[in-house]
Amino acid sequence: MDRRQLMGRILILLGVMGGFVSVWYTLAFTWNPEFAAVNLPDGPTHSNYHAFRGAMLAFPVNLLLIWVAIKGSRVSRETWGIVTFMAVFYYLGWWTAWPIWGYHAPDIVAEMNHVIGTVGGLGGLLLLRPRNIV
Repeated sequence: MDRRQLMGRILILLGVMGGFVSVWYTLAFTWNPEFAAVNLPDGPTHSNYHAFRGAMLAFPVNLLLIWVAIKGSRVSRETWGIVTFMAVFYYLGWWTAWPIWGYHAPDIVAEMNHVIGTVGGLGGLLLLRPRNIV
């Protein structure tokens, strides 16, 4: 295994660790009655539902990152492209809500988890891209 592959796998490991921590905390909002939107006439538990849905969408993206880390640079161009597309939008969900609506992680620990997750996941994908991609 060359250095590029080793470093890519380490970065993805950090990204997945950050991702699974985020999934766990997001999932915890599912059963937290304080997270309910009590003033929402269509259903106070709708926000809990969205927390669950978000966690269930994040889980497979992290599993795909693990799969790329296992395959290393042997992953096909198409697979790498699809996983990278999924990961980019996964991480955009962490970061674009702040400049648009002012929503962000609840504290600096969560923000740092997101930084580690994003840098690790996208950095690892960049290093593990198939050799025939520029």
